[in-house]
Amino acid sequence: MKVKKYVGANTQEAMNKLKKELGSEAIILNTRVIKQKGFFNFFKKPLVEVTAAIEDKYLKSTDDKTANIDEINHELRKLRSLVEEVAVNVNSDEQTFNSNLEVYRDKLVSNGVDYNIATSILDNINVQINLKDKTKEEIQKIICYNIKEHIGNAEPLDLTDAPKIIFFVGPTGVGKTTTLAKIAAQLVIKDNYKIGLITADTYRIAAVEQLRTYSEILKLPLKIIYKPDEIYKAMAEFNDKDIILVDTAGRSHKDKTLINETKVLMNTVKNKEVYLVLSVTTDFLTMSSIVEQYNFIDDLKVIFTKLDEAETYGNILNTMFKHRCKLSYFTMGQDVPDDIKIANPDEIVKHLMGEN
Repeated sequence: MKVKKYVGANTQEAMNKLKKELGSEAIILNTRVIKQKGFFNFFKKPLVEVTAAIEDKYLKSTDDKTANIDEINHELRKLRSLVEEVAVNVNSDEQTFNSNLEVYRDKLVSNGVDYNIATSILDNINVQINLKDKTKEEIQKIICYNIKEHIGNAEPLDLTDAPKIIFFVGPTGVGKTTTLAKIAAQLVIKDNYKIGLITADTYRIAAVEQLRTYSEILKLPLKIIYKPDEIYKAMAEFNDKDIILVDTAGRSHKDKTLINETKVLMNTVKNKEVYLVLSVTTDFLTMSSIVEQYNFIDDLKVIFTKLDEAETYGNILNTMFKHRCKLSYFTMGQDVPDDIKIANPDEIVKHLMGEN
């Protein structure tokens, strides 16, 4: 297999270079925005880099291009189609993009916002609002209003209709168990709720032991379930609790079997809330793929972790813009229960606009 990278001023230019050399059977592996290096390139537009691969059999003979494309990974084919579609849209946008907004697009991209998303948000402002006589301060304020609208208002835990079951889902390594413990501690210490803990994350011994440690410190009962239907017994034993917090198995979002088990588990109860825990340090392509695996969940709320480790907050806007999830909490460290807070959209906007 041959793997190459192509760089262009925009996605369409990079794709044209790719197609010219590798042909239409090439597979898109990754696409990202890169900054031009060097002091004198500081004010230049970011470039788009597309990484692609093609199997050797497509390089040997033009006759081989009629080979069965089902041999190519299905997910990579979908990704290629998506990138090509976006490239066409971006190319069209570039022809009409307001040059007065470029400085704001550069600012958003430098703070982690996807180039295409930044372009879409700003171009929509340009279409709707006459910016001709606006000052820079007025334009920036308008942009901030629009970004905040895309992020949406924070929606923390709703306890108006307790008893309730709270599920925490997401990949391994994002701080899911610690986040559950932080919320449990706040509910016990500050609000004096009766809490029960359930863990279905029996794939990792460390996860069970971690939650067991938290349960002992907080003096909360913990039940361990190994199959989805075992939750019925655990819930019966917790029938006196106001809130039951459930730690689901954290493994790769590509594990379809695990996702289905999680789905079955959540469908066993009615009055519930589901929180998808994501690390803000995860790259957007991976983060987007994770969110899509949980699109079967109604009213999905997102908790972003590791804000203390993040260079930028762009992925928060990227996720909210693309997937229309509901923002809930931020975590910024390991301390329980202190390092968690209700998400503040104004704080995100300030970071994205370089005001922090």
